[in-house]
Amino acid sequence: MIAYGIVLVTLFFVYLRTTRIQSSDKEYFVLNKTEGVFGLSLSFYASGMGLWILTSPAEVAWYGLGYDIYGYALSAATPFILIYFFGPKIASLTPEGATLPQFIEKRYGSSAQKVVSIVAVLYMTAFLIAEFASINFIFPEIVEVSGLVISIFIGFFTFLYLNKSGFKASYVTDRFQGIGIIALLGVLFTVWFSQNPINDLVEYSKLGGINSFETFSFKSALAVVVAVTAAEVFSQGYWQRTFSAENTKSIKSASVFAGLGCFVTILLLGIAGAVGAGKGIESPTLSFIQQLELSLPMSFLLLLLCTLLVASSVDTLENAISSTISLDLVKKGVSEARFITAGLVVFSIFCSIYVSNIFNVFLVADLFAVCLVFPTFYKLKKNSEGSFLLVPFLVSIGSAYSYRFFFIDTNINPGGIFIPTDAYGLADLNTFLVGLACSMLVTLAYNKIVK
Repeated sequence: MIAYGIVLVTLFFVYLRTTRIQSSDKEYFVLNKTEGVFGLSLSFYASGMGLWILTSPAEVAWYGLGYDIYGYALSAATPFILIYFFGPKIASLTPEGATLPQFIEKRYGSSAQKVVSIVAVLYMTAFLIAEFASINFIFPEIVEVSGLVISIFIGFFTFLYLNKSGFKASYVTDRFQGIGIIALLGVLFTVWFSQNPINDLVEYSKLGGINSFETFSFKSALAVVVAVTAAEVFSQGYWQRTFSAENTKSIKSASVFAGLGCFVTILLLGIAGAVGAGKGIESPTLSFIQQLELSLPMSFLLLLLCTLLVASSVDTLENAISSTISLDLVKKGVSEARFITAGLVVFSIFCSIYVSNIFNVFLVADLFAVCLVFPTFYKLKKNSEGSFLLVPFLVSIGSAYSYRFFFIDTNINPGGIFIPTDAYGLADLNTFLVGLACSMLVTLAYNKIVK
């Protein structure tokens, strides 16, 4: 009961922080170009660093080798490189924008906008399901609680303050959530280092494969960098924050700080996952958490960290998905977005019950994003027809799945036809390269033919 109380008190504190927020209808979706470097950096970081960071890097490190660990850390930072270069331009071309699909509509028309919106919703929903699934793995491991009950608590409280103030509430809470996450991660790693001599950590990490650089590991790491970079570009939470920045300098500086923060965080957690693999921990998802010998106070501290992590990510995703559906698919306003948010919470919690591997949840949506990213940004400065985006996307996604149908042995590949894994259960580079290369070639060829 004490554990449930800690979670509820933490969530209630976050909710209280939002009660005095005055939010207009527009601020339900985006702020009015008011945000500086500090707030934007914390918001970028906190909204991206969900509870998945305690599970997914550990899974990648457990299954993979050195390249996978470093590649996954790099993939957490590369989306901010794209925002650094493309964010200011897109924000200036869409001064009243709140989502990336609104920019796409100006460049390609409504049909292309809907395709980008659907892919964005698919990816963000997969992300949201993964967050709730992480609750089912992590919270019961820390203390004796029901992951489903915790998911309901978090879904309920995030809906409460989003229902009232929307994106503005998510952004305001990101500030202290970001500071809290950084501080608590510092404490967590301090405990980890205090319980394990450095020499032991180095030896166990070597046993876990951190200094093994095999070809298959390099291929899967490159696949992750390509996949995650493409997918995160369609995470509307980042674009809502980009459109809220006061100027170009704020976008670029915040991208640098957030990218570095995400890289270091995921790298450390990946190394910790490799140590767990070297120690012989059998659960890939828990290969970091199960190393910690937690006293009761430390268990409660970790519980607090997990609550802040998951709330900061969940509220971002809930508002970003509902904004995308409301503004870009059904073309409605705030009241409809509130109903969509409620439905998302229920749907995602239900789906999360059936998730057994967090990493795989991301891979399917990643493939769709990889097939869409090049045609989306190819004509950044020119208006065009929707077919210039739709044709390359449809041909490339068809090509990627045709490759898996004809060339993947489903008897040994754990992902089968639809989850783009290799025989080791890691991201399959060939599938992602087929999708990316095909989208690039078809985009260039189609533009030349039509001209």
